[in-house]
Amino acid sequence: MMTSDAALSAQSVHELFTDDLLAEKAAVSELYPRYLQLLENQPELRRRDQAEQLQVSEAALLDQQCGIRSVRLQPQFKQIIEQLPQLGYIMTLTRNDQAVHERKGVYDNVRITGPMGLVITEDRAIDLRIMVNRWVFGFAVMEDTPRGERFSLQFFDARGTAIQKIFLQSSDDVDKCSDAQAYLQLVKRFRADDQHGALKFTTQVELPVYVDSSEVDADAVRKEWSEMTDVHQLFGMLRRYKISREQAFEMIGKRWAQPFNPAQLERVLNEAADSGLSIMCFVGNYGQIQIHTGPVHTIKRMGPWLNVLDAEFNLHLMDGDIASAWLVRKPTDDGDVTSLELYNAAGDTIAQFFGQRNEGTPENPFWRTLAESVLSAEVAA
Repeated sequence: MMTSDAALSAQSVHELFTDDLLAEKAAVSELYPRYLQLLENQPELRRRDQAEQLQVSEAALLDQQCGIRSVRLQPQFKQIIEQLPQLGYIMTLTRNDQAVHERKGVYDNVRITGPMGLVITEDRAIDLRIMVNRWVFGFAVMEDTPRGERFSLQFFDARGTAIQKIFLQSSDDVDKCSDAQAYLQLVKRFRADDQHGALKFTTQVELPVYVDSSEVDADAVRKEWSEMTDVHQLFGMLRRYKISREQAFEMIGKRWAQPFNPAQLERVLNEAADSGLSIMCFVGNYGQIQIHTGPVHTIKRMGPWLNVLDAEFNLHLMDGDIASAWLVRKPTDDGDVTSLELYNAAGDTIAQFFGQRNEGTPENPFWRTLAESVLSAEVAA
């Protein structure tokens, strides 16, 4: 909730970004005038698209004060994440090139062990799998929006590509407000000493290398898949065979994986909304996976985006960029677990959809029927 000195806290937070040295950084930046020219020519571009047009990283735009004010944070990401529950009610955003996943709630139950972090609140509002070792740059950010100034924390990988963004929330409902004082204290505690030295971004990050499918014993993959007792065993299997998920799908046969037309997804979401079915939606990137669990209500198409526009959960999916879509069945001790999985042209996972399920219980038959309908709909078409 907002503290009783909310107005004072908000003013203090604003002062974090009024440092004359931050303005000087923009004044001497080679990038800033190019950004202004792009803004004049294409004012509607989103920041990620601005970075692509300017052939720089999104983190570089933030650091050079292009359209925002930013303060660099120390790369003490474990400690920062452990302080996030103090912010109260926030919105966390995780995205990749084709999907944006926004979920509101309160950070809680943070567990970080070595390179991996886990956040699962009791109500599952905030549900994250975090690869902390892939977080490299962090910023506190203030930006002007049509609704006023917006404050956030934004984190990036070594390329300067966004991993997670956390936005403060304000509302007449005190339970739906972030704690500005906690944000102020966090930024002061983790503000980096060096705010002006050049940041060094890489053009590549370490990605898995897959062998050619012809080098893999497909019968062995099929047998091992059929003998899985837990969905999490899949990750180890893929690593052992050095194959991608889609390579595995092509090997295991129609019993376990079948392609479907991604145009079916809009119907699936609408039917889930109409029925009140509780689903799970996973969206991830190089450094994090974010999960929504619950029903969806408002499905709308806006331009190239297929959207879920609910009070606590938003999904924006550029479904025209889906190169392949798969209905996948994974065997477990509790029966098959069915998912709808979307991939881009590079073979990267865009999003995954499951029925809500607790460990130790069978899959919801209503979800299975809905998921399987993408195949019968193909036949009917």
